[in-house]
Amino acid sequence: MDELFGTLGEAIAKYSGSITKTEKWGKRNLKFAIKKQTKGNFCFMFFNGTAEILKDIDRIVRYNEQILRYTIMKLNKDFSLAVADSAAAPEMAPAEKPVDAVLESAPAAEEADAAE
Repeated sequence: MDELFGTLGEAIAKYSGSITKTEKWGKRNLKFAIKKQTKGNFCFMFFNGTAEILKDIDRIVRYNEQILRYTIMKLNKDFSLAVADSAAAPEMAPAEKPVDAVLESAPAAEEADAAE
């Protein structure tokens, strides 16, 4: 997971972008099976940059076999992480937080084999 964040960070830095915040939620149950996987590691990355960054990020995550699903969302210019964090107090479920990118990755091969 850290290797993936490093690769994405390099791609963002290459185009003079910046990573504002990263969150690692760890392993969680998926609502439905994706590629026969019922659990996945959830990560969020907030970043600023230009449209060229999106091409690189899309290439990196699309061809990574460990990533089951990802989403990239554009946020409003007036969006503030500080306001979102204070508004996302314990009463707000994690899935309701606004995000820039959502990555769901498959568990490591040895964890999948141990489960069977």
